[in-house]
Amino acid sequence: MSERSGAASLQRRFRAEWAWATALASAIILAATWGGWTRPADNLLYDAAMRIVPAEADPSLLIVAIDEPSLERIGRWPWPRTIHARLIEQLATARPRSITLDLLLTESSDDDASLAAAMRLGAPVALPAQILVPGRNGQAFERLDPAPLLARASSRIGHANTRIDSDGTVRSAALCFHPDRKAQPLAHLMAIGAEGQADCGTPMRLRFAAQESFATISFASVLRGEVPAALIEGRRVLIGMTAQGLGDRYPVPVAEGGTMPGVEINANVLNAQLQDGWVREPSPLASILFGLAPTWLLMGAFWWIRPRAASLIAVGLMLAVLGLSIAALAVQWWVAPGPALLGLALAYPLWGWRRLQATSDFMADELAHLEQEAAPLLARQDALDSDHVTRQARQLAGAIDQLRDLKRQVGDALAGLPDPALVSDLSGRIVLTNAAAERTFGRALTGLDAAEALLDIAEPQARSPLTAYLGNIGQGHIEFEARDDRVFVLRRAAIISADSSPRGQIDYLTDISPIARARRERERVLQLLSHDMRAPQAAILALLAQPQPDIDRARIARHARQTLTLADNFVDLARMQERPFNPEPVIASDLASEAADSLWPIAQQRGVQITICDDSDCAFVAAERESLFRAFVNLIDNAVKYSPDAGEVSVRIDGKGETVHLVITDQGKGIDPAILPHVFERFTSDGAGQAVKGVGLGLNYVAAVIDRHGGRIAVANSAEGGAQFTIVLPVAGPV
Repeated sequence: MSERSGAASLQRRFRAEWAWATALASAIILAATWGGWTRPADNLLYDAAMRIVPAEADPSLLIVAIDEPSLERIGRWPWPRTIHARLIEQLATARPRSITLDLLLTESSDDDASLAAAMRLGAPVALPAQILVPGRNGQAFERLDPAPLLARASSRIGHANTRIDSDGTVRSAALCFHPDRKAQPLAHLMAIGAEGQADCGTPMRLRFAAQESFATISFASVLRGEVPAALIEGRRVLIGMTAQGLGDRYPVPVAEGGTMPGVEINANVLNAQLQDGWVREPSPLASILFGLAPTWLLMGAFWWIRPRAASLIAVGLMLAVLGLSIAALAVQWWVAPGPALLGLALAYPLWGWRRLQATSDFMADELAHLEQEAAPLLARQDALDSDHVTRQARQLAGAIDQLRDLKRQVGDALAGLPDPALVSDLSGRIVLTNAAAERTFGRALTGLDAAEALLDIAEPQARSPLTAYLGNIGQGHIEFEARDDRVFVLRRAAIISADSSPRGQIDYLTDISPIARARRERERVLQLLSHDMRAPQAAILALLAQPQPDIDRARIARHARQTLTLADNFVDLARMQERPFNPEPVIASDLASEAADSLWPIAQQRGVQITICDDSDCAFVAAERESLFRAFVNLIDNAVKYSPDAGEVSVRIDGKGETVHLVITDQGKGIDPAILPHVFERFTSDGAGQAVKGVGLGLNYVAAVIDRHGGRIAVANSAEGGAQFTIVLPVAGPV
């Protein structure tokens, strides 16, 4: 069997298995949707979604709660109906829009007359009737109305039965009780115009407001006149029990494991009508399509994505289904996600199983064909075995041994290369590398993406051109800088098989860091020669070319001294990189004083005073006298240059334990904060002064000298103005 025909056969098998898996998953989704298999899970998801997007509580609703404080202040339940009469009288004075007395008052009482009289005073008062299902004496149901006096005084009587799902949670309500066609429908206590609706007995899903989100006041507070009338005026008032252990309480989606009192559930029923907040459900056809679409999308994606990404897409689709259900609930729709989630949960393992089975069968067939084929070039020179399978197995073992030997030879050749080399397959994954590469990258590379590994070591500015080069290897080579300041030349070449088809690529890195450093050093030298050393020489020539007979010798000397100082610093920097450190004991304060004295003539010309304060107790430092002296001179010279005329430069030497601190402060304008972090780099200059300008090499020289002496240097702008340089050197010990 040829490779092409074998691959085509496997592709056909994959298509058949895919169609079978898709059909089976679709059938299960259809059965789950029609049969309600996932309804318990859907209810739990509905509860969770409800807690995420609860309804808004209508501000016109007000609950007068028979709560624990009311029981403490009024007395044990039940209360005389005269108490309720007094409450309704108190409410009537505040002119509410309506009053609903959510209490079962089915038995007559001597106080009914006073309560009925109070009910007729102001706003209409609605009372609940109790529906018993099944009823007594074998009846299918039984209706218990309020006491006759109260029923006649009420504006409306409605049922307050709570519809409970099979798991004990309240999620819906019916706007009327309609047990059979012969009986007149009884509207819900909180129904608004539901009596004329033909389907008023159909349960409708509630979108609950968050628990305790309705405005609530205590029964006792209203009774005692403690509630302002403005809080009650124009509102729909519900009177009911909220005290624990008193009245009906039910689990609801927003209760988070607790229960909600019946009066608050009724408030949610009224809230849903006022805001059109009933949660609608799609048609059966739409529900089926919603359940099938994610599974079909996932099954279609299996042809285009890698297996390891399939699980992420499946999880992503599950999250999308949940997110869509929550978003739909926010706009009063509930699309049950259970069938869709079930389909996604089945599709991935089902397709994985069938694809694995097809691949296993294909591999078994290919091995069988391979064992039947003669391979004289790969045959081992062992004794012939009468068993054909054993003989073919030995031939296969010989071929495998040859492949291993070839791989070992290639690996040994690759390992012998002095520079990093990466061999990757068509997907870009590294399959072979050498020790030089692992040292360069600092980790094992096999299995990683070659492009990502190369981009990871490159500095951020080099990643864009490097990405462009890796996408078009016909460019020859590219030079880039790594994050650790090394510089590499990368060459990528394609690996071509015997039939001219691509099999991968090889990346070869050459470390040219020394060449790059030499190139940068050459550029710096050219900059020094072309600008920093040329400028003072040009100034000298300009002064000499002036027609005046009197030559400004001081200016010529200053420019010449600037050139000499720059040259000395540059030469000393180069020498320090080549010679070993050879210190001698030196008193730090003496060396600082000598440096200040050498600059006295320059300071005197501008009236700048250099003051030295020595508190170091003649501490010694191990120093190369000449270079440390020149570093001190550079710092004090800069301080003099950037100080105003008649200013002061302070040099303070302190001994602090095992270190000596030298602090040089001037009274200039300070250093520009933008270049403050770079002030010790080569060719960084501050042109803030009018009379002088830094050449950008002196401070780099100072930093190199201090570092050579095992010390450290810092710079900051002092609070009084001017720059302040601090040098810390280790004490050499007594001599």
